[in-house]
Amino acid sequence: MSNNPVAVLASIPRKTELKRRYLPNHQTITPLQKGWASCFLDAWGAKYGGEEGPSSGKVNVIGRLMIRKHWNDRESAKIIDVVETLHGLGYSGNELFLKAWQMINPQNSVSNLLARANEQEDAELVEDVINEMFKPDNPIRHVAIKHYCERKCSQEIAEDLARLTGIHVENARTRVKWCKDPLLASVYCAIKRKIDDKVTHIAA
Repeated sequence: MSNNPVAVLASIPRKTELKRRYLPNHQTITPLQKGWASCFLDAWGAKYGGEEGPSSGKVNVIGRLMIRKHWNDRESAKIIDVVETLHGLGYSGNELFLKAWQMINPQNSVSNLLARANEQEDAELVEDVINEMFKPDNPIRHVAIKHYCERKCSQEIAEDLARLTGIHVENARTRVKWCKDPLLASVYCAIKRKIDDKVTHIAA
């Protein structure tokens, strides 16, 4: 067996076993929340891997805005509409993020403070979260690195796992997929908790 931390996935028979061993406090989140967590992980991968990820641009801005706001379906629709309108007018990147936030929350000083966070700060936040949640040999951590920093798709990671361990590539693909939901849920919940703690501290 290879000493690559991802290789241990080959010996894990069930998704429940993966979560029990490597992420026992895993929570369930919604599809939208998964998308927002992926936005933050893309920012992390762009900084620590040095390449643009698939959720850059207006999708990443939507994710950054939503995770900083207590939202409901109507507010989510408003955020998407504002960002898409501004993007169509030529705004992009952090300028798009700040302009959209000003339109959504013109009077909220606490939120305006949080709005000054940029993608580099988002990346550093995710780095802190990853280091707090995952030990260095945790295979979920290494799947995250391969996907978001090295920009490998799930199929490529599965093929690497199959080559390392000799398991069938379909079994390898299944195990890579098992890592995705626990990763996104844990990152989302940890980031949301840190932001909520920051808001509480500022408001106190």
